[in-house]
Amino acid sequence: MLDLVLCLALGAPLLLAEPASGEAPCVETAGPVLGRRLLDAHGQSHRIGDQGRGVALVFLMPGCPVASRAVPELHRVFDLASETGIELYGVLSDPTLTPSMARTFCGDLSLRFPVLLDGAGDLYRALLPTHVPEVFVLGGDGRCLYRGRIDDGAADLTVHVTPTTHDLRDAVLALSLGKAPLTVRTRPVGCFLEAWDEKGESEEREVVYTRDIAPLLQANCVDCHREGEVAPFPLLTHEDARKRARLIAHVTEKRLMPPWKAEPGFGRFQDERILSEEEIARLGAWARSGAKEGDPKWLPAPPSFAAGWSMGEPDLVLEPGDGFTMPAEGEDVFRCFVLPTGLLEDKGVIGVEFRPGAREVVHHAIFYLDATGRARELDRADEGPGYSRFGGPGFTPSGALGGWAPGASPHTYPKGVGRRIHAGEDVVLQIHYHASGREVVDRSRIGLRFATEPLERVVRGLVVGRQDLDIPAGEARHEVRARLTLPVDVELTGVTPHMHLLGKEMKATAMTPDGHEIPLAWIRDWDYDWQGQYRYRDPLFLPEGTRIDLVAVYDNSEGNPRNPSRPPARVRSGEGTTDEMCFFFLNYVSPDPQAPMRLRGAMLRSFLEERAEKTRRGGGDTGG
Repeated sequence: MLDLVLCLALGAPLLLAEPASGEAPCVETAGPVLGRRLLDAHGQSHRIGDQGRGVALVFLMPGCPVASRAVPELHRVFDLASETGIELYGVLSDPTLTPSMARTFCGDLSLRFPVLLDGAGDLYRALLPTHVPEVFVLGGDGRCLYRGRIDDGAADLTVHVTPTTHDLRDAVLALSLGKAPLTVRTRPVGCFLEAWDEKGESEEREVVYTRDIAPLLQANCVDCHREGEVAPFPLLTHEDARKRARLIAHVTEKRLMPPWKAEPGFGRFQDERILSEEEIARLGAWARSGAKEGDPKWLPAPPSFAAGWSMGEPDLVLEPGDGFTMPAEGEDVFRCFVLPTGLLEDKGVIGVEFRPGAREVVHHAIFYLDATGRARELDRADEGPGYSRFGGPGFTPSGALGGWAPGASPHTYPKGVGRRIHAGEDVVLQIHYHASGREVVDRSRIGLRFATEPLERVVRGLVVGRQDLDIPAGEARHEVRARLTLPVDVELTGVTPHMHLLGKEMKATAMTPDGHEIPLAWIRDWDYDWQGQYRYRDPLFLPEGTRIDLVAVYDNSEGNPRNPSRPPARVRSGEGTTDEMCFFFLNYVSPDPQAPMRLRGAMLRSFLEERAEKTRRGGGDTGG
């Protein structure tokens, strides 16, 4: 009875509802949820759906007795979800709830799962919950699989019985097994969620920094925009943001920031850095209204950043013997460092973490493997630590371990999956440096975690592309095409598009034998300075016979500000600064032990067929 009095006193009215399952859709008009970054009650940033397996969202509210009584079951489901890579978050969607009040709520209930603050109502508008508690279980593709109650333990606000049906638990278990829940929707029992109107709006209010902008910047920007990081200025305080409010509004509206080149919705990737249209509009409204600070009580908890290795102490740490000195000014530098592993036996690598030394000058890094010794020869021929090489590393890699760019989280693989590194193989660390206005010495490190048991599936690489580029001088849109037909079943784990300074656009799709088209990646506005590696949230299964089609576009005109030749000159394939490349690298796993050999044969045939086709056309290259 005390819970009921408390609930009513805090404005949480009764719901008269009876559980009922049915075939109605979970969310009739859902906006995007996966990929959104929100702060939790303690100021930590979370990207919803980053694990790729699926998400459970539980809308909560202080003072609702049904929500309070559900905490033990939510903890049990959280443990189950965590074991299988599924995320579970609580959600506090209320514009009147301050971060301090949210922390008190979490502390009073001793909540072990993160509770997201949806003070702007973005999650509310995407899902339109009606009650507290109400749960939404989303698959790795963002589709709603289950919506409704946690279990049938609450007949109404005052009657609690021993539950016999555990709807949320069953939905999470089904998702972990790759199956759809038997029950799609139930009616929630609890308190009405009345913080928003039917359109997801609260009372009219002006946009202020402490309540509306600080959480957004903290969740999406401050990993890079802080002292010692790659960004040119910090965004940790109101004053930091206020004096750049119009700049922030401009670069986000143009989608120059946060830096993310892959086209939204064309492939689903981990670590996506994309602001929603609502978030961009919020930044613009704040700048136009004078970039006001607002009441300090709305400030989120200050962010904290990892001081050591995020994935735990590595089994092997590699770093150059000497630091590399980056001048205060001048052109960007691409430097390769040869890092002997000293391994006497083959190892399975399940985790890779890069720790930049001088973060303000390290733009990005790629981790190659070399079994030939060629990288050591290049290193000996170049004075100073490492050797300079634009584009590729100067040798044919025997493998790769991934890469790093600002904002990326440590690269780890699911259980039983990893890359192979062989005894005697070198790691070659290619770092892109840019000047920061002062001379800096960098000595970056890479940490490796090894598998304790034999790998069940080994991640390998294949490539679709062209090695016979011939781009006429002055041509503003030179199109090149390539394709590869897979001779085996594969699961793609990630892709890396690669061109040089004339690159304008690169798009890859997969066509399965039954005619189903699968988007792989699309870089609509290629920028060599922001090239990246893109890891899928969920592996993409491509059956034998799937055709991968690649279209690349180059701009060799005077209108391309990155064109290294003035006037434009004819450009062919090569590794030099003024040469070009056309490669789309794919990481895959396959159950077929002959897959690497068969794929190498398919890639060779593809390159030879493209060259023969070019000869039949008389040497002209449209790439088709």
